[in-house]
Amino acid sequence: MPTFRFRFRLRKTAKYVAKFTGIILITLLLVYYFITTSNHQQGEEIHADSRRIFFHETSGRGNLNFKQCCAVESVAKHNPGRSVQLLISGDRLDVSNGPWMDILKDHYTNVEIISVDNDKYFSGSPFELWYEKGEWRQSRFRIAHLSDYIRLVSLYRHGGLYMDLDYVVLKPLNEKLLHNVLLVEGIDGQQLNNGVMHFEPGHRLINELIQHLAVEYDPEDYYLHGPTALTNVYLRLCSSNGTGGTKKKSSMCPDVSLLSYKHFCPIGPPFWHLYFENASDQSLSMINSSYGVHLWNFLSSNEPIRMGTRQLYAILAAKHCPVTAKRFDQFIHPT
Repeated sequence: MPTFRFRFRLRKTAKYVAKFTGIILITLLLVYYFITTSNHQQGEEIHADSRRIFFHETSGRGNLNFKQCCAVESVAKHNPGRSVQLLISGDRLDVSNGPWMDILKDHYTNVEIISVDNDKYFSGSPFELWYEKGEWRQSRFRIAHLSDYIRLVSLYRHGGLYMDLDYVVLKPLNEKLLHNVLLVEGIDGQQLNNGVMHFEPGHRLINELIQHLAVEYDPEDYYLHGPTALTNVYLRLCSSNGTGGTKKKSSMCPDVSLLSYKHFCPIGPPFWHLYFENASDQSLSMINSSYGVHLWNFLSSNEPIRMGTRQLYAILAAKHCPVTAKRFDQFIHPT
């Protein structure tokens, strides 16, 4: 009889252990689910937030190279109190190119990595017909054109500060200054840059730009849907005669401000190579008061990165995206 009781207790204990183990496993799975879903949202879950800073990666490869990871880290590092969203178009997220996912997830709690289904993202937008017609897919500039269009959908629906992935941010971004703002690209002040833009959701200028580009498309023109269209629409809305030059503040557009190129493009296209040469007193002084620098990736994409040297970009990366810089060798295709 004692033997029976002992066996009964063992069976009962085993049941409790199994039940307890099952509860632990379910709890761990639920925790994992909520962590992963919070870090990998779908596009339709994005909420309107004019304080957020966001990027779009539209190549379709599902990962970031070294310079792109550095761009996101530099923003997250200098703006810890703001949401930083990385929206990646593609069938899946790919971590085989390097440690970009670990760097952003493990070190920066303000970074969200968001998978974007382009079909769903453009659905219901004024660009739906443009997207479905698919003329852009045959363009040699298809990645750039997709980026030009999708950032406008994001800005109009959700607002925020959009930035291209070929920037390095050098200090905290001033929310008051960078509010409903466009960047003047060159020293002559004749063209606006669509690589840095902030607007509140539903802003009329972005709406006007979207309506314009929904019917105006040329697959052979690289600039038409970006800086050219932005400049033309701004002048039409904000210049009294539609032909005047860009001004810091227009009486026709009191809800749009313009920033000097010095804030984000202190070294212009004719001198982009300075970022990949040894730093000099002159090049350092050129960027000293800037919020960030533009690497002009469409010109500089093949330039080698020499971490640990006096190369200007290497110096900036080591200081402003330090985690990415330390893991440079782990990126299979750094540029």
